Amino acid sequence: MGQNTIEVDDAVGMPNRLYFLYKVIEDTQATIRFLDTKAAFCVTLVSGMAAVGLQKPLHHEQTTREHVLVSIFLAVVILTLLVCLRVIFPTIKPSGSFGAPAEPKFYIGHNKAHHWIKHTVSNKIDDILSDTHDSYFPAVNTAADEDLLASLVDTVLMTALIRQVKSDRLHTALFLLIGSVFLFAIVVLM
Repeated sequence: MGQNTIEVDDAVGMPNRLYFLYKVIEDTQATIRFLDTKAAFCVTLVSGMAAVGLQKPLHHEQTTREHVLVSIFLAVVILTLLVCLRVIFPTIKPSGSFGAPAEPKFYIGHNKAHHWIKHTVSNKIDDILSDTHDSYFPAVNTAADEDLLASLVDTVLMTALIRQVKSDRLHTALFLLIGSVFLFAIVVLM
């Protein structure tokens, strides 16, 4: 009787664990979208400040100090934009990190032969993904709950890593944004 109770608890527990991991992934992805929105706002704000700063006419009688301040302002603006773009487009490859397999078991990646430039100029959609219906359906259909659980754990770790990298980069971008706002005020008021 005790053994049947354990089996029943495991049967009920597995869907709860799968659902929990699904919700963690969903929440992490929402946080990633929020960080991307903040970075996009930062890009918009810095771009606007740069446009106003560049419209201010430079006169020959301005001092070298004023030219240096404008140059420093533009350098900080460019650096801020680059960091913000690294938040929006994180070029990290978390697969294979944290002791996990190269990628989560049921993760559908891109076909190694596919190249993004082809899809910029062409509408062909064949051979973009690494899996097809014929290869993916049997893998999921025959998977045990433990396989799905392991894949979700890997996905949770992968999305959490992406979220943390984006968050760290956004902190740097916000410090640069504050610096560029102060420099913008100086450049506009001189």
